[in-house]
Amino acid sequence: MSKTRDDLTITEALHDPLIAMVLRADGVKLDDFKRLLETAARKREQRTSPVGKFLNVIPNNNPAAMCSYC
Repeated sequence: MSKTRDDLTITEALHDPLIAMVLRADGVKLDDFKRLLETAARKREQRTSPVGKFLNVIPNNNPAAMCSYC
């Protein structure tokens, strides 16, 4: 089974006619929208996963923090 992508890429969003109509109606410039999407994408890439944060908090070789059924 292959997984398909549900979200638009930034390029696809910038070329989508419906998005263009909404931006025009709201008075948003395409360049401003592009910068917003690129900034959000960069911030998303920099986020640490919740699991990664959790694993970084657990001290090494701490019996109290170790899984009891592992």
